[in-house]
Amino acid sequence: MRKFFSRVFRNRAVLESAVAKLMLDIILYNISTFIAVLIRFDFTLRASYLHIDDHFGILENLFFVIFNIAFGLPFQSFEFTSVKEITDVFIAIAFSKLLAFPFGYILGVRQNFSRGAYFISFLVAFLLLSIGRLSYRVFYEKRRKFGNKSNKREKNVLIIGAGDAGEKLLREILSHPELNYRVIGFLDDDPRKKRTTIHGYPVIAEINRLPYVIDKYAVDVVIFAIPTASKELLKKVVSLSSSKNVEIKTLPAIWEIVSGRVTIQDVKNVELEDLLPRASIRMNLEPVRNYLNGKTVLITGAGGSIGSEIVRQVVDFGPKAIILLGRGENRIFDIERELIENKSFDRVIPVICDIRNREKVYKVFEEYKPEVIFHTAAHKHVPLMEKNPDEAILNNVFGTKNLLDAALRFKVDRFINISTDKAVNPINIMGASKRVTEMLLQYYSNDGNETKFASVRFGNVLGSTGSVIEVFKKQIKETGVLTITDPQMERYFMLIPEAVQLVLQAAALGKNGEIFVLKMGDPVNVLDFAKHFIKLSGFELDKDIQIKIIGNRGGEKLKEELWSEREKVSKTQNPYILRIVENSNLQSEEDFFAKLDMLEKAALKFDTEEIKSLLKEIISEHKV
Repeated sequence: MRKFFSRVFRNRAVLESAVAKLMLDIILYNISTFIAVLIRFDFTLRASYLHIDDHFGILENLFFVIFNIAFGLPFQSFEFTSVKEITDVFIAIAFSKLLAFPFGYILGVRQNFSRGAYFISFLVAFLLLSIGRLSYRVFYEKRRKFGNKSNKREKNVLIIGAGDAGEKLLREILSHPELNYRVIGFLDDDPRKKRTTIHGYPVIAEINRLPYVIDKYAVDVVIFAIPTASKELLKKVVSLSSSKNVEIKTLPAIWEIVSGRVTIQDVKNVELEDLLPRASIRMNLEPVRNYLNGKTVLITGAGGSIGSEIVRQVVDFGPKAIILLGRGENRIFDIERELIENKSFDRVIPVICDIRNREKVYKVFEEYKPEVIFHTAAHKHVPLMEKNPDEAILNNVFGTKNLLDAALRFKVDRFINISTDKAVNPINIMGASKRVTEMLLQYYSNDGNETKFASVRFGNVLGSTGSVIEVFKKQIKETGVLTITDPQMERYFMLIPEAVQLVLQAAALGKNGEIFVLKMGDPVNVLDFAKHFIKLSGFELDKDIQIKIIGNRGGEKLKEELWSEREKVSKTQNPYILRIVENSNLQSEEDFFAKLDMLEKAALKFDTEEIKSLLKEIISEHKV
């Protein structure tokens, strides 16, 4: 409070405004006494009952000034008057009247004192001060509305959800006329809200009536304002409006509205992450604390989409230190700064290093002695790796081998490798390189060493660099044409936080050499995915945005798999995670490492045909 008043008195404009508002309130407060006496005595003014300029009146005005300031009435913005401000007015007047009343007897005004007039003056004062504030707000909003009119056609807006979020959203829209939004009303399934109004705007019908309401009222924008609703209800709204030319927007999930106040800036276009064909997965990560707390953790590829999210989540478990290892200096700089500034975590060690540099990898392990390793660094783009197979092999396979060798030498506790569904029955270089990496971890785990190894297979991660959503967004912005390989192509999708939770949980579950996969629900048709993306971005297919089938770019599967027919899976204590318990594809360790040496030599000589030939020998299920 002291700092507040200090700022007020340093700001001349604020001080002048506060004084003017206080004087206006005092004038209205005393006018209420005149009106109350007139009402009490049948509109005959009896001056002896006013008590404005005597000791009692001065004392009452003094109390009013004190409580007026105490409740901050002079510092309120009349243009944003709400229930909170009106309540403050009521309390300030009530306290003033209640405390002044007994002094009337002490100061001897009982002879000409009317309790009826005194009570009426309280009601009139409250009405005058409240009506003055509300009138100013109405005037302000009307002035903004007509003063900010643009030549653009107003968009008709329909709000789904007549609850608290919907009401707050309506008020925000009404206070931002520059948006050119014209609210039609609400849809809500609560029968108690049927035929009611919110600030004069009707609850028109149930959500099932959405297509009819869109047509009848020429709706341009549908805003989903039920932050706590299930994904099924959101998908229902999208489905009901799929044949209509409307833009769909949504509010963030309720836990994202940190301030507790919904504003128009919180409204966003619906993202495809909101429409996964399953509920988002949330895991109990408390077991993770047992192996991360107080440990030095190394994350390779720490500047990437998955690596940086691992960093963000690992820091919450109280590690001793986090080593950020990556080749890109800008990304490592960004995640280091984020840890220090946003997480207040300064025990961070940034390391610029290519995992193919064996000497540098060993130096990092020797100097910082990591105890837990999350290995996310890898080349991931299928078409690019088809054209650069040497890079895929040297980075994904032999970069990982450098890390594994260092982990064994320096007795790391846990090593968690990030794999991919493309490693299952691989038909491309990238998938084959990741399958070899999985096999490497299994061979290393068979030596009875102290380090626990585990691999985690992912599907496609939405929002990661190069993911389908990122590509679609750029294509909409740059060309207006979304490219699809094949109309029959299907993919599994997951969110970045889900992927990271799986990594952390798998490390807690893993014993040694195991491969974990996530139960990801049903695969999604990429063509349907693209159509939804166009719709939810506010565009119309074939009118604003086109879809082009470009054919296979090289090494791409139509349908991905999470495990092969030769692999057997079992449940774990986590209902979302499966464990591969048997894999008959491994050959003898001697043969494997002999062929691995040959593979490295072929990659160093850029011998693509030899690389492909050796991959077929190493991976019996390799299809190309």
